[in-house]
Amino acid sequence: MSAANLSVLHVCTDFWPSTGGIERFVLDLARHSAAAGVQASVLCFDRSASSQARMPAHDIVAGIPVHRIGFVDLKFYKPALLPLAMLRRHDIVHVHGVGAQLDYAVATKWLHGRPIVLSTHGGLFHTPALLPLKRLYFFGLQRVVAKFVDAIVACSGTDQTLFSRISRRVGLIENGVDVASYLAMSRDAQERGRCLHVGRLSDNKGVAELLRAFAVASEKGVSFQLRLVGRDVDGNQARYERLARDLGIGARVVFCGEIGQDALLDEYRRAQVFVSASRYEGFGLSALEAKAAGLTLVLNRNAAFDSLFSRDSDAVLVDFSQARIAGQVLVATLAGEPVVPSTRHRADVYSWRHKVIEWDSLYRSCVARH
Repeated sequence: MSAANLSVLHVCTDFWPSTGGIERFVLDLARHSAAAGVQASVLCFDRSASSQARMPAHDIVAGIPVHRIGFVDLKFYKPALLPLAMLRRHDIVHVHGVGAQLDYAVATKWLHGRPIVLSTHGGLFHTPALLPLKRLYFFGLQRVVAKFVDAIVACSGTDQTLFSRISRRVGLIENGVDVASYLAMSRDAQERGRCLHVGRLSDNKGVAELLRAFAVASEKGVSFQLRLVGRDVDGNQARYERLARDLGIGARVVFCGEIGQDALLDEYRRAQVFVSASRYEGFGLSALEAKAAGLTLVLNRNAAFDSLFSRDSDAVLVDFSQARIAGQVLVATLAGEPVVPSTRHRADVYSWRHKVIEWDSLYRSCVARH
C-alpha cells in the first residue's frame, strides 16, 4: 500500500475542544502522521466530561475531520453505536483506551473488517473507584477482547507490564511530545518561586497532597506562587480552594482552569518549578513538556515518573503523601538560585519526528498482516 492512501480513524471518547492527555496525544499523532502520508480522522462523543452541551456532529480541528456521535453515559462505561460505514472507509481503526468503544469495535470486526490498534493510555486503574469490578472487567472480558486486537501499543513501560498480563502481543511506543516549541523557549522570563501544575483537578492527581506540601514550605518561610492549570472535571475546585485557605496558603494558590495553548506556553515560560503529586500517570506528558521547557521538576514517585526521571539530575522524585518530607524538598528547590537545567535537550528523544516513524511502521505492518 502506498504512503498516500493509508487512512486511520482515531476512536476516542473526548476530543478538542476538550483538552487532556489523550485528546492532546490524538491531535498530535493525527497532525504529525500526515507527514508520513497517513490521512487521519477522529470519531468521538458529542458531549464531554466538562460540558453536557452537544457539539457539532461534523467539524474540522487543525485540518483533521472530526465526527461526533451520541452515547449512553454510565459514567465508567459509555456504550455507543460506532458507524460501521465510517470504520470501513478507513484502513486502520485506532482505539484510544479500553472501554465500550473498543468492545464494540471488536464485536463488530466481522462486519467492518478492519485491523484494530489499541493505545493503552493507562488502562482503567487511575483511581481505586470500583476496583473489584475494574479488575473483573480488565482481567476477564478484556483478556478475550485483546485476542481480536491486531496491535496493543503501550504508551509507557508501566502500561506494557500491565497489559502483558492479558496479552502476549503488547508493544511499546512511548508518547510523542511537541518538544520543539519548548526546547526553543527562553528562560529569561522565569519568575523565582513560581510553580506550575498542569493536569485535571481529579483526585488521582494528588492536588490535596500537593497543597499540604506547599503549606509546609510556607511554614518554612519560602516565597512561592502555585498555579494549577487544568479542567475541574469532577467538581473539586471549591474543595481544593477551601483546603488552601484552611492551610493558610489561599492567597498563594491560583486556579487557572482550562487555558489555550498560547497561554499554556506562557505558563511554562514564566515558571521556575514544575510540580506534580499525581498518584498515577499513564505516561507523564506535561512533565516532559516542562523538562523540555527548562523547568526543574518535583514529582511524586509513581511508576511512570520513576520510569522517565529516576536517573534525571534535574528532577526530584518524592512521596507527596509524606507532606513534611515533600515540603522540605520544595523548600530546598525554591530556596536556591533559579538555574536552567542542563539536560532539557534530552526530551528530544520523545519528539514527534521520531515517534511518527514508529507509528507509520506499525500501521503499515498491521494492514499488511491483515
